Amino acid sequence: MEFCGFETKTVTYPCPAGGWCDGVYHERRARVVDSGGPSYISRRFREKEETGWGVYDYREGTSFSFPAGYCDWSISARVRAEENCRLDVFCDGVCVLSGADAASDESGTELSFVVRSCSDVSELMFSPAYEGDKKESSAALTVMEISAERVPMQKAGRKPRVFLASDSTVQTYDAYYYPQTGWGEVFYKYFRFPELVREFCPEGSTYSHCRAYELPDLTIENRAIGGRSAKSFYLEGKLSELFSRAREGDLIFIQFGHNDCTKARPNRYSPPEEYRLFIEKYIRAALSRKMTPVLVTPVMRRNCREGGREGIFAPSFPEFAEKLYDLSAEFGVPLLDLGAASLRLCEALGEERTKKLYLHAEAGQFSGAYEKGVADNTHLSRTGALLYAGLAAGLLAGSKDERLLPVSSLVEVTRIEEIRRALLC
Repeated sequence: MEFCGFETKTVTYPCPAGGWCDGVYHERRARVVDSGGPSYISRRFREKEETGWGVYDYREGTSFSFPAGYCDWSISARVRAEENCRLDVFCDGVCVLSGADAASDESGTELSFVVRSCSDVSELMFSPAYEGDKKESSAALTVMEISAERVPMQKAGRKPRVFLASDSTVQTYDAYYYPQTGWGEVFYKYFRFPELVREFCPEGSTYSHCRAYELPDLTIENRAIGGRSAKSFYLEGKLSELFSRAREGDLIFIQFGHNDCTKARPNRYSPPEEYRLFIEKYIRAALSRKMTPVLVTPVMRRNCREGGREGIFAPSFPEFAEKLYDLSAEFGVPLLDLGAASLRLCEALGEERTKKLYLHAEAGQFSGAYEKGVADNTHLSRTGALLYAGLAAGLLAGSKDERLLPVSSLVEVTRIEEIRRALLC
């Protein structure tokens, strides 16, 4: 049996979840010991915490770790099952191969797949796939061979490309949700030749909200999706999927914070220190691929009446923005303080006029999702998205970082003020 630099460990979850404590849910903790070999009983089970918002997949069996160095790898493996079964393969908790057949004959089954690693040392686990609605599955598996080969990055393209990794404040929306708009949906309007834009869903995308905006000099891929934190965007494989499209020289804008701070949603919640660790993975993974990560502080919520004082705004997510500043300094990567810029705009407009920037509508004012009206101080209206996208474009154009120049030089600065005046007149 050949393992070519892979180390094996046995992973189990023998103790029940800790449950809720001080408003935070504590999932099961893994027990990891030296493995006795590659032949093992693999078990997979799912638990849902009592509120129903947190769903956890636990995978027990042998893990195979290797020095991935935040790079892309082609993995080859030969697996034999005691009885024919279907299996999934996970890398650092992200499913990289789904529903593969595993044969029980002596030669086993050859598997090949690509891992878009976002870790220094990555961990692979071969796990039985769920059948139907079952919440538990097990299989006796033997990993006979496994090897890894580095996949080279794609060379820089003809024109620059910007990826947006974020949440619902940046996401692109279907017409049914109008006027709800993410600033990433209209960001292209501040670059050269917006009238020539071609919008499409990028090849290989697994979620419909993902949209690309192709301009003559630039392509923006908006991979933001609602309800995601830096943690869940990573663990759901959305960051790995983004890197499957990446090339040397591409930019990745990273804006999270809204969902990271939500304790009541266990799969999303990550306190500031954990948030910092996940954002660091984004940075290291981008740099290893010769991309430029751009940290973006999250746009503010319309949190007026702070401290009981009407019309007074306070910064949103200051502890998360602080971590972004720390990481920007530590790694020497660009930062756009969109949170501070959006706060200044709200302060200039005042409490009543800022309603126009967020989802506030009377019943019957719109059809679709908000026909019964809405009062939402987190998500953006079309007006808010356009204004905040303009702020982001202005921060980009004003940056002196030469790594941003291929994109920042394409911003039409005069259009920022033109759109602002038209929306706020």
